[in-house]
Amino acid sequence: MVMIAVKCPDCGSEKVGKYGISSAGVQRYKCKNTECKTVIFQLEYSYKGCKPGVEAEILRKIANSGGIRDTARSVEVSKYKVKSVLKKQHLL
Repeated sequence: MVMIAVKCPDCGSEKVGKYGISSAGVQRYKCKNTECKTVIFQLEYSYKGCKPGVEAEILRKIANSGGIRDTARSVEVSKYKVKSVLKKQHLL
């Protein structure tokens, strides 16, 4: 049996426990570090738009005069995800 050391993607803490299974069948984990802002995370995501750091990449591409479709193509997410990020930032 192989043990995989799971670390929080935000704080790097190994104080992590299992926290159920997603609807796609992927194991969820919960960071037990009280100072960490990431509470629940997954090691594998079925949709690239849910990965950490995608929203920052979208905003960086839009700031460099990229259009919605061009940004969606280069980040490999849907144009609706790009619009959602822009609405959250009150840019659309």
